[in-house]
Amino acid sequence: MMISAAEDIGFLIQIVQKDYEIVTRKKFLETAPSKIADLETEISKMDEELQKDLDEIAGLESEQKNLSGKIKLQNDDINKKKLDREKLKTNKEYRAMGNEIEYLLDKVDEEEEQILMILDKITAAEKELEKIKARIDSEKDGLLDRKNELDEEVRVNEEKLQIIEDEKIRILPHLSEKVMRRYERILKAKGDSGVANLAGDVCQGCFSRVPPQKAHEIRKNDQLLTCEDCGRILVYYSKA
Repeated sequence: MMISAAEDIGFLIQIVQKDYEIVTRKKFLETAPSKIADLETEISKMDEELQKDLDEIAGLESEQKNLSGKIKLQNDDINKKKLDREKLKTNKEYRAMGNEIEYLLDKVDEEEEQILMILDKITAAEKELEKIKARIDSEKDGLLDRKNELDEEVRVNEEKLQIIEDEKIRILPHLSEKVMRRYERILKAKGDSGVANLAGDVCQGCFSRVPPQKAHEIRKNDQLLTCEDCGRILVYYSKA
């Protein structure tokens, strides 16, 4: 059964509509991974910022714990020296032991002062951490929501792309053999489609202007005409 030019064009219109959607969805799927990676990088940076503050507090707490342990040992040593001092027989030995005790007491005072300063730093760091955590939680939630949305968009686009490509495959055999070969040859050369819609007097494949008389003939959709600039088969349909 012979297929008329008008019938071929009807199928070509369906095909180019599929091609446009395929190109659009493929472009999204090509750019989505980098967008998702950027979001993941931002989320990772926030986690690192939070961890840095947690590590700072942990470091201060560790320093406080070490000093407290050191003070305890020094106090134990002071108490032992006080007991040993009572057993000394000469004033010289007694004074020497007293000097050692005074030195250790001074060290304990200094270390206790350091602990107070560390506790102040911990308090300030914890307050700052709460502010940072509140900001990060809010911003991170937004980034995670956007990432989840993109992940879902990728899934939907992959599914719809498969459906559209399958639909296009089912339409192609309805073309006459000659037109199908012509379409596939142009598609291979152009990459997006072997057909282009005419909008006004502009080819939507290369966006060059088509002469008024030729545009008029194309809009009839009853003969196969091509764009003089890009070589795509030109058809006409309204996107409204």
